[in-house]
Amino acid sequence: MPISKDQFQTIEDKGESLPDLGPDTTQGAVYRFLLEHADQAFRQREIVDEVDVPAGSVGPTLKRLEEHGVVEHRDQYWAVSDAEHAVVSAGFHGAATADEIDGGFSDDDVDAWMENAVDPIDDTEDHKEQ
Repeated sequence: MPISKDQFQTIEDKGESLPDLGPDTTQGAVYRFLLEHADQAFRQREIVDEVDVPAGSVGPTLKRLEEHGVVEHRDQYWAVSDAEHAVVSAGFHGAATADEIDGGFSDDDVDAWMENAVDPIDDTEDHKEQ
């Protein structure tokens, strides 16, 4: 049964956050491995053997990534989802095209900008980590 748009607007989000795909997380390591091998599908054991994460965390991690649509699961095999691969590929292509057009920014270019910027980025430790 449909509800009104006003009722819809009052429904609170369950607060599910996107998976943390950072380089130091199990989710990030599994995701990057599958993304780097987007033309293949792997059994969970093969992922455990290839990714430096605790073996017991790979199964639950794959399930969480699947719930977010990042990976797909068929029979005993796991692979990065086609949609996710398309989005990431488009992003990389866009970045490469921009670098090709403007030549990218060298470290010297960034340092020169930092010296002359009206509001330079803070060079503190907590900004380097981000």
